[in-house]
Amino acid sequence: MMIPLKKKRKARHTQNRILVFVDKDIVVTCACCDSVLIIDRVSGKLVECRKPLVEESSGDRLVDAFKKSKQDRDTRNAIFDNMRDLADNKKKVAEELFKASLEEAKKDPEDKPQSIYDVE
Repeated sequence: MMIPLKKKRKARHTQNRILVFVDKDIVVTCACCDSVLIIDRVSGKLVECRKPLVEESSGDRLVDAFKKSKQDRDTRNAIFDNMRDLADNKKKVAEELFKASLEEAKKDPEDKPQSIYDVE
């Protein structure tokens, strides 16, 4: 027994940036925010609202996802570089403080801490 395959949805483009699917859904692109609204043709209810991934959308979601991924990667790299610079600065300050304390300890030999092995 053969199972019938579902027919693919046929799309029809119109002038007003509306893509109408013949069988179930109406897809509308909002003119002010560029969100894609998917509306059920039978009930008139909003099924899905797809907000654009980037501010300047190219119209292709795959390209926009790639741009968004690249922007996120650049942001993470900038934060990582900033944190690395802060850690390097902290390390440099700690080394300078250690060197200054070491020089003071070398200048005054009488203030050396006594060892537990120096029992007299």
